[in-house]
Amino acid sequence: MRSKILFISMMLFSLSSIADVALTQTDLLGTWQIDKESVQSDGSKSRSLNSTWTFKNDGTMEGLSQDSDAHARAETLRATLNYSMEDGKLVKQAAPGRSKMETCVAVEKEGNKMVLHCQSLYFFMTKK
Repeated sequence: MRSKILFISMMLFSLSSIADVALTQTDLLGTWQIDKESVQSDGSKSRSLNSTWTFKNDGTMEGLSQDSDAHARAETLRATLNYSMEDGKLVKQAAPGRSKMETCVAVEKEGNKMVLHCQSLYFFMTKK
């Protein structure tokens, strides 16, 4: 019996350590450098990006990506999306000009570093 209680306690402790981090708008405001994106939560098999997301107080965020690939369609891509905060999660437009929204959760946030999980991608970010 005692080992069952210990096992259950360990499981509850481990589950609480992987809980999402509740965000506020104040946490997001400003410019974030997207260091890399990955489908893996540990950042393995990631793709480096030269992108920033700037969250403004008016509920808009501006994304700016610069591509150094000579075969890219455009060297610079800029988009403005609407966003809001709901229950500590970021809810943002999935694409410019579309009404579909996606919910993103912070799986880690420490100082000026954050890992944001949106749909199937993890964004590893640093606040500028």
